[in-house]
Amino acid sequence: MNNKKYYIWQLASFLASHNMKMSGEELAEHLNRNNFLTNYGTTYQGGRGTYKLIKETWKWVQEDLNLSDEAEKIANSFVKPDGTYAYQ
Repeated sequence: MNNKKYYIWQLASFLASHNMKMSGEELAEHLNRNNFLTNYGTTYQGGRGTYKLIKETWKWVQEDLNLSDEAEKIANSFVKPDGTYAYQ
């Protein structure tokens, strides 16, 4: 199992339980602070790679694990700077 995806899923559950949101940029800072690196071994910058990770996490939970309620937490918890869904 991908530790980053699981971590993001659990973070989304926490955010959803507190009716909170997090942007991709904030997630990147959080991942870097907690020693998660990109697949290239670099830190997250909060750009396309961060949003791709959110989308891949949503897809894994929704399509592979068939956990629609959990995928919805990911969809609603992570947003782009303009407030739209980050997983799309």
